[in-house]
Amino acid sequence: MSKSVKYYLAVYNLIAFVFWLLYLVCYIDSGFEISTYLLLLNIAQGMAVLEIVHALLKWVKSPVGSTVAQVFSRILVLVCIDLFIINHFNTALFRTGVVIVSFAWGITELVRYSLYFLSLFDKQPEALLWMRYSFFIVLYPLGVTGEWLILITPLVIAGIVLNAYTGLLAVLIISYLYYFPVLYKYMWKQRKAKL
Repeated sequence: MSKSVKYYLAVYNLIAFVFWLLYLVCYIDSGFEISTYLLLLNIAQGMAVLEIVHALLKWVKSPVGSTVAQVFSRILVLVCIDLFIINHFNTALFRTGVVIVSFAWGITELVRYSLYFLSLFDKQPEALLWMRYSFFIVLYPLGVTGEWLILITPLVIAGIVLNAYTGLLAVLIISYLYYFPVLYKYMWKQRKAKL
């Protein structure tokens, strides 16, 4: 890896870490009021699109397919959060989903970005390495649960209606049924290799 790529990745990981930290601190401090800090969440999660580019350019060892699936699912949920807030779908189900994804995504990303940042400088604290390859056991299924609480919010509000959104959800259910076990097994393999 060239020095310029290394320093770019270091800056990327540091900035992503800072935005996730800012979002979580502000979100908690606000009493879990998402709309005030939605921009921070959009930046923190939106930056992940660059990870597809990093994988395509082989700057990181992440598989392109699983990176695309992971980033796409989160961006879709993020777009739904944005749209549902605009349309005042502020139900208990939606708020619960946002709390869950905020913590599941946020904790995962704080650990991941800090580990990646330090790894670029040949530092891998054992505790951080353990967190990276152990927290997913709970946080990954928890995050998916939160994502689905958000995604089904319109169905709870309006009922099941045959429309484009319901069709999209049907496709997503099939893709989640396929990709969740694939990605979860991949993380277990990574855990075994790293720990």
